[in-house]
Amino acid sequence: PSSARNDLVGFTAVPVAVVLGYLATLHAFTPLARALLGPWLAGGPLAATLQARWIDLLALLMGLAFTLPLAAFAARRARFDTLLGGLRGYFSQPGAAAFLLFIVLYKLGDAFAGALMTPFLLKAMAFASAEVGVANKIIGLWLTLGGALLGGLLMLRLGLWRSLMLFGVLQAASNLGFWWLATQGKGSLPGLLIPPFDWGFVSLTQATPVDGGLLMVIAFENLSGGMGTAAFLAFLMSLTQQRFTATQFAMLSAFASIGRVWVGPLAGVLAESIGWPTFFIVSTVLALPALVLLWAMRAAVRRLEVIPGAPLDD
Repeated sequence: PSSARNDLVGFTAVPVAVVLGYLATLHAFTPLARALLGPWLAGGPLAATLQARWIDLLALLMGLAFTLPLAAFAARRARFDTLLGGLRGYFSQPGAAAFLLFIVLYKLGDAFAGALMTPFLLKAMAFASAEVGVANKIIGLWLTLGGALLGGLLMLRLGLWRSLMLFGVLQAASNLGFWWLATQGKGSLPGLLIPPFDWGFVSLTQATPVDGGLLMVIAFENLSGGMGTAAFLAFLMSLTQQRFTATQFAMLSAFASIGRVWVGPLAGVLAESIGWPTFFIVSTVLALPALVLLWAMRAAVRRLEVIPGAPLDD
């Protein structure tokens, strides 16, 4: 009963601390960031919207630096053992901090490109909405599921580390497909005519032509993304401990979503500033730090997939 009561109090105290951190970020750290960065950015080459994003980023970092210790203090005071035990258990393993950094970085390049994929296809490339919907939401969905299944099968032969590396390289390369599309334009490859269909949960009322280049790029993006997601989820699960599986998986998943949640606004401003081809090159480069870190952690990752005491090959 005491433990349950502590968990209930902690479950209330931690969100309250997060709300306080949000309010502090909104009303204190944002004006402070504007005062610190505003004079330095004024008169520079950056557009006003991009300057505002850098100010928002600084305010966010300051807010996190305030909120995370506050939430940890609230959890300790409430003796929130479900959360604290999960955190202690995770950080007791070797390489815990490096694993967290890798979790943030692994999908960053994909998130950066994916944040603007639909505006790029509809506005910059002027594809029809039905064409993009068929390619991305229907064909792409099935290819994502197929990629996840294929990734799971390949993991049985390759192991966790090799799968993460191979699928990470493919994810990075898929961003170059959008660069190719931005430079080559529509009509570079022969297209397909998708006939009408009605599957109950989704339908197409009239035949829709789909550009061949669009179809190729979307297929590569979703297939590699599904494979990468399969390996990534297996990696997250391998880091959790049986007693704290739910708590630790929730924490790791939250770290994994950082890139997807926060790069969107910055990606839009950056695309306007440097143009679409360069933007997709940048998104590819953003995928490289995760691969470099994965190479450096190869022995630690391999320990997650082998029987303790088995020899490790470098």
